[in-house]
Amino acid sequence: MIKVGLVGEDPNDTLSIKNLLEKRYKGRVQFKALVKGIKGHQLDSPKIKNALKVEFKDQKCKFIVYIRDLDAFKSQIARFQAKIKWFKDLDASVNSNGILLLNIQELEALIFGDITTFNKIHGIEYKFKKNPMLVKHPKKTLKSLTPKFHESHCPEIFKQLNVDEVEKNCSCFKEFITDFDAKLN
Repeated sequence: MIKVGLVGEDPNDTLSIKNLLEKRYKGRVQFKALVKGIKGHQLDSPKIKNALKVEFKDQKCKFIVYIRDLDAFKSQIARFQAKIKWFKDLDASVNSNGILLLNIQELEALIFGDITTFNKIHGIEYKFKKNPMLVKHPKKTLKSLTPKFHESHCPEIFKQLNVDEVEKNCSCFKEFITDFDAKLN
């Protein structure tokens, strides 16, 4: 079984992506959360490189998936380039073989890729036919749809999402899956 490290801005983000990816890769890939104590912009600290190097080696991972929110649209070039630079710098400290899952705006935008599941979970009938990558404030929008939603629920929600629907409807996730599959082969 191939071991793949996961590095994210928040344990909820990391677990959410793990839950979603396991729907497709369970039995083939074992996902390992790395540098678990790091949150948010702590990922930008140079100190993370040594910890990541040690955990990557100890866990015997083939490569790492880095999960970050762009907190902007892809057209905001300066922010986009800054995240790409961060990814390349951090990945170079390990093996330069990682993949970046850069969520446009926030991780919660992926939920809009399978809004049917979110509706079932919360007993609502929200109609969404747009591009999930163009939702300006995904977390805020989901909270406005139902007072029951909280970002800490994302790992459970992602466990129930249809990975094929998310891939079909979310361009950043589709690109990521293409790269991920290429790394596995």
